[in-house]
Amino acid sequence: MRFIGSFLFLVSFLFSADAYVSKKNIVMGERVILVLSADGNSVKFPNISSIGGFEISSTIIEQNIEYVNGKKIIRVEKHYAFTPLKTIDIGSFELEVDGKKEFTKALHVEVKKVDYTNSPFQLEMRIKKQNVMQFEAVPIEFVFRRDKNYEVRDLRFSPPKFSNFWVKEGKKSKPYLENEFIIHKMDFFIFPQISGDFEITPAKVDVGVISKSKDIFNVLRNQLDWKTVFSNSAPLHVKKLEGTNLYGDFNISFEVNKREIEKNEGINATLKIEGSGNFDDIEPYKISIDGVNIYIDKPVTKSQPTIEGMKGEFIQKFSISSVKDFEIPSISITYYDAKEEKLVTKKTASINISVKSGIQEIPLQINSVKREIIEKNINSYLYIFIAFIMGVVITLLIIFLRSKRNYKFPKFKNDRDRLKALLKRRGENEEIDKQIEKLESKLYKKSL
Repeated sequence: MRFIGSFLFLVSFLFSADAYVSKKNIVMGERVILVLSADGNSVKFPNISSIGGFEISSTIIEQNIEYVNGKKIIRVEKHYAFTPLKTIDIGSFELEVDGKKEFTKALHVEVKKVDYTNSPFQLEMRIKKQNVMQFEAVPIEFVFRRDKNYEVRDLRFSPPKFSNFWVKEGKKSKPYLENEFIIHKMDFFIFPQISGDFEITPAKVDVGVISKSKDIFNVLRNQLDWKTVFSNSAPLHVKKLEGTNLYGDFNISFEVNKREIEKNEGINATLKIEGSGNFDDIEPYKISIDGVNIYIDKPVTKSQPTIEGMKGEFIQKFSISSVKDFEIPSISITYYDAKEEKLVTKKTASINISVKSGIQEIPLQINSVKREIIEKNINSYLYIFIAFIMGVVITLLIIFLRSKRNYKFPKFKNDRDRLKALLKRRGENEEIDKQIEKLESKLYKKSL
């Protein structure tokens, strides 16, 4: 026993990385679990997003510890869940175990198609055309049939993964009864963005069916069981479209609300494209005119599926103003006409806009402004001169009145004291000077 344990430990050491699948043979729609495992203290697993082109739906990591002959063995596993829709080969994977690179063995999964002949649930994908042009609207119809005798509580539809396609969901028709089946129909439009050969992968419907089951107390209960139904796949060849990225039948128009405006007055212009085709691929338009102000709004695109195809409209608005006459140039659209099977270019007519200049009124307005300014200047100078003269007159008048003002003589004890006081104010006033002369004559005559 000791020998066998040692041998197993040696084998696990030499082949520490391993891989296996939960089922090697399945029916399309069944889930497969890929398990990568390794023995070691440190295990790094690869990052896997898909296997054989089928997306990983979930992952789980598990760890187990065992002791063999007193040796501690750590086994780490990572589980990858996916649903292959065709037979695939799974290549080797690289794991890092305790700092060393280890490789797993290759695997094979066989996938068989479901026989829907007697199945209560069926899903069919219908493509009317398998050879199309790049950017063409390709209608796809999904038809789901379910047996009316089954109690279905829930339906969850998952369309194919349309890589390199624009997708528009169409109308869903109301379910109707046909023989023993209830029919559901769903429409889609896909727009291939690149050329080449493609395979449209199957769509699926998860069906929630009520089933009867007994619990541990033997009581009959309703239980919701899920069944997954897949559609067929379909090939699609896309031919490259040269010279344009638009496919369909389009009409273009350009309208303005005025053709004659005042200077710097704005006009509103509307560009409209109508018809059928891939409207979402129409790029915003730009208009450039020298000396003209143009404000461009973001375009509004609307489209809806019809029996004839994808109908829609593209509307873009502009606001334009200028100080002189100008011309709005012609605007064009180039597309591949589905009926004529050739490139077609459609153009709008150019539009002339007349701007009222008002040349004669402008000089008169300027002259009147100049004359008004000159008159204001003359009036200002006149007011300053009058104010100056009035100031001089008032000043002279004050001086004159001062000179005429009677001087009030103070009282003195005698004429000699009075003369001494007046002599200090000689020259200030005529009356003071006269009084001084009188007093001098009087005093001097007495002394003589």
